[in-house]
Amino acid sequence: MTRPVSAAAPASVPVGANVAATAGVVAASLYLFLALPLLLPVAGAALLLAAVPAVLASVPHWGLIHEAIHGHLLPDRRSNDRLGRLLAVLFGAPYACLRFGHLSHHALNARAPERPELYDPTTGSRLRAALLYYPRLLGGLYLVEVASGPLSLLARPLLRPLVRRVFYGEAADAGGMAERAERVLLEPRTLAGIRLEALAVLALLGGSVLLYGEHWPLLAAVLAGRAFLVSFLDNAPHYGGPLADAGQGYDLAAPAPVRTFVLNANLHGTHHRHPGLPWSALPAAFEADGRGFDGHYLRWPWRQLRGPLPLPSAGSRP
Repeated sequence: MTRPVSAAAPASVPVGANVAATAGVVAASLYLFLALPLLLPVAGAALLLAAVPAVLASVPHWGLIHEAIHGHLLPDRRSNDRLGRLLAVLFGAPYACLRFGHLSHHALNARAPERPELYDPTTGSRLRAALLYYPRLLGGLYLVEVASGPLSLLARPLLRPLVRRVFYGEAADAGGMAERAERVLLEPRTLAGIRLEALAVLALLGGSVLLYGEHWPLLAAVLAGRAFLVSFLDNAPHYGGPLADAGQGYDLAAPAPVRTFVLNANLHGTHHRHPGLPWSALPAAFEADGRGFDGHYLRWPWRQLRGPLPLPSAGSRP
């Protein structure tokens, strides 16, 4: 898959930091799905606050999957992908689906089909665009990722049009991504792996619901919080940015603890300019590029609440 070419020198994978972060994320997931429901009858409502870190852990959780997708989680590719699959199952979606979705984002970055905030006023109203935009922004993206697992269990003739639709269908500016998605994700060995991971996700969620019993709304609330965070942060580094720049993305200032917690996801533009670098090397690449910050990481995503924006070609700049 085509990616922007990185001009930065290769950097080593921060194995120790990645393993420590992975251990923390896995522990948080196991606590949420298996331990918390067993402790609730003993400790009661006092444990409800303990669910908050499980929601916040969704950010580094996705960050580690993101590192695995780019081959930066562990130096050995096989080990990297195996750990990525484990993290993906705990995240709630098959690894191959997340991987293809993210790499298609890199391949189509700054093209209209990959920018969910843009709409064409000549073919639809802003209200119609908003009815699609806000559900995706406030949790829908993550729900689609989770749904990719159960949907993968459908027969291939039923699955093929769904895959094509998700990956931009017949959009002229999508570079044939629908055909590529069909070829890659429906390849028999890949599809078998997706289905196996989908069953693992269903077993994990089903078992957890049984453990929570009458407290299942707490699990639903945490997963809703995860859906919001993942979906809300997804397109924030691109919202309203110019088209036709394969390296487009905003670099945002953040306090040191936040930068570490989010694995330097605040330097999203730097990542797009240098996708071959692990998260630990992004600050040095940002300094070397000599660019300033576009805003603040904790404030910037809220701009998205302004809603859909008209396509620049329709007479308005995002």
